[in-house]
Amino acid sequence: MTVAKKLILSIVGFSLIVTLLSTGLQLYVDYLNNIEEINADFEDIQETRLPNLTHNVWVLDEEQIILHLKSLVNTDNIEFATISDDGTARWNDGVIRSERTIKKSFPLVLENNGQSFNLGTLTVVAGLNQVFANLQSRAIVILGSNAVVIFLFASFLLIIFQYQISRHLLTLSNFAQNLKFDANQPALKLQRKNNPENPDELDDVVSALNLMQRNIEKSYLALRESEEYNRMLFEKSPIGLALKHTNGDFVDVNPAFARILGYSSEELTKMSLWDVTPKDFYEQESLQIRLLERNKRLHPFEKEVIHKNGSLVPVQVWYFYLERHSQKYIATTMEDISERKKSELALAKSEEQLRQSEKMRAVGELTGGVAHDFNNLLAVVLGNAELLEEKLPDDADEQSYLRTLMSAAARGAELTRRLLAFSRKQMLNPTVTDMPALVDNMAGMLKRVLGENIHVETQYDNDLWKCKVDQGQLENAILNLAINSRDSLQHVKGRAGRLTIVISNTLVDEFTFEKENDVTPGEYLLISVSDNGQGMPREILDRVFEPFFTTKPVGEGTGLGLSMIYGFVKQSGGHVSIYSEENIGTSVKLFLPRANEDIVEKIDEMEEQQPQTGNETILVLEDDPDVRELTVLQLKSLGYNVKQAHDGHSALEVINSESKIDLLLSDVVLPGGLRGPEVAQKAREIKPNLSVLFMSGYTQNALDAHPEIGESSLLLNKPFRKRELAEKIREAIEI
Repeated sequence: MTVAKKLILSIVGFSLIVTLLSTGLQLYVDYLNNIEEINADFEDIQETRLPNLTHNVWVLDEEQIILHLKSLVNTDNIEFATISDDGTARWNDGVIRSERTIKKSFPLVLENNGQSFNLGTLTVVAGLNQVFANLQSRAIVILGSNAVVIFLFASFLLIIFQYQISRHLLTLSNFAQNLKFDANQPALKLQRKNNPENPDELDDVVSALNLMQRNIEKSYLALRESEEYNRMLFEKSPIGLALKHTNGDFVDVNPAFARILGYSSEELTKMSLWDVTPKDFYEQESLQIRLLERNKRLHPFEKEVIHKNGSLVPVQVWYFYLERHSQKYIATTMEDISERKKSELALAKSEEQLRQSEKMRAVGELTGGVAHDFNNLLAVVLGNAELLEEKLPDDADEQSYLRTLMSAAARGAELTRRLLAFSRKQMLNPTVTDMPALVDNMAGMLKRVLGENIHVETQYDNDLWKCKVDQGQLENAILNLAINSRDSLQHVKGRAGRLTIVISNTLVDEFTFEKENDVTPGEYLLISVSDNGQGMPREILDRVFEPFFTTKPVGEGTGLGLSMIYGFVKQSGGHVSIYSEENIGTSVKLFLPRANEDIVEKIDEMEEQQPQTGNETILVLEDDPDVRELTVLQLKSLGYNVKQAHDGHSALEVINSESKIDLLLSDVVLPGGLRGPEVAQKAREIKPNLSVLFMSGYTQNALDAHPEIGESSLLLNKPFRKRELAEKIREAIEI
């Protein structure tokens, strides 16, 4: 039976009870009203008819007596009337038809002259049959009308309940019955109009069922994931898992555990822990089991196990108790640490390489600092030599001394250039380069350098990428590598010398140089220069890029060739690697970043011309007094008005006090907390149109960290000649 039917039956039953009670109460009230009407008739008889009837009895007017009795009997509900005297009926009329009656007696008393005469008793009997018949008819009418109302009301309720509730209950029931835990079941929705802002009970039930569905799905998914996770832990875990009795017999093992030992899971379940444990570890195993039996907390420990092939495998194991079906077992995790042992060895090697890299970096910083200070000294030497050269006659004997002096200074400048190349602080002029064309252009020179006994072979891939490098520096790098190969080949007897240059495209990923922390993955043009010379041992390979390190005899090498190549390639955004084996040969690989630009033409060098002069006012900011004094003398000889300052604060004071300053000529690195770019920025806040020219023993990248001074800022590299100073001054002022 449906809920709707039960509800309708309950409503009908309740309505029937209420109807019966109300009908009974109504009939009872009607009954009382009928009784009151009968009593009212009795009272009317007593008041109106009894006196006349008494008189008629007194005069014995039987005709009138009979008429009175008939009149009484004809009254509603009166069925019988009689006049009796001393219990004897003298006159009567009517018949008692009702089973239930109401009898009323009235004494016939006559008052005459102060005397009372009892003439008999009038007895009137009222029948209730008609009353009950009326009540029955009324009950039928009331019950019939109420039954119709109840039927209509129940039908209406049934229809409303069916439409509003029952069909939705069936939808809810079907939703609950068809709920699937592992399906992405859509949320429950009822086909009805409702106000989302004012939800009713059904909306609450729907929300509760949808919430229950989500919670069940989450719980089911969590349970399934938990089961899968547990299954994965045992069956798919890369860590070996085993369950064994306290005596060491294996109960169950996972594939990883079996794989470590080289057996199948079925084979191991027929074996014992002691079958795969070397005798040297028996005591250690026994101790672990005893500690476990004493409920001691165990920690992972390392040991060796016997592989099926007889080899020993280093593992890390961990024991703990596990109770299942009221029986205790020893659960074991076992991890093969062979790779970790190898990694520890590799890590030690990597740490050594890192120390080597840090050493190279520290040497580079030291070398760059030395080169910077040496450039300042060379600037003083060259500048003063030039000033002295201008004052002496062309035929003076001292001119030869000056030429020797300037030649030595030039060689010193070349030395600092190589030092700056290693420390990645040299001035580069990168252009997009067609590498095969560059190497082909060098072919004749390479043959002259290497000699006829060494065969030069070049190999180029198809569709080679372009790279953006300083062509002069790259030519020097290839030439230095060729010279090193020649020297190496001279020590090999009975072997035809061969130098191979291979150019190819290559893609460097994060694993190619996993031990190098300054290599950027990407596309590179690879230049490989290889020979079949005597090669180098490992201890020498670790130091080949260090400045001043050389294996050549004294006087035959400066030790700056490979260090210069290393610094040049690193500064160009690339990487250098070297591989060598004794009596096999050496291969040096230069990884140069790919350029996606078109080839540009080489800029022709400008012809030498006389130094340019001017009459503007220049502020020289230099902390080295010798360099500052030399620069002031050179500028004054060029016709400029010169102010000078030794640090940033004094330079700003001069700028504030002087009304006309056309150019700030400043060193990049300054003491006192303010660097040259910072002084230039503050100076331009005071004089927005102030021109700025920097000078430094480093390169243009010394200004890269200060974009706020503008891209138009120029840099003059130390040591500089007077002509270079004059050209840069005019270029800076006329920008």
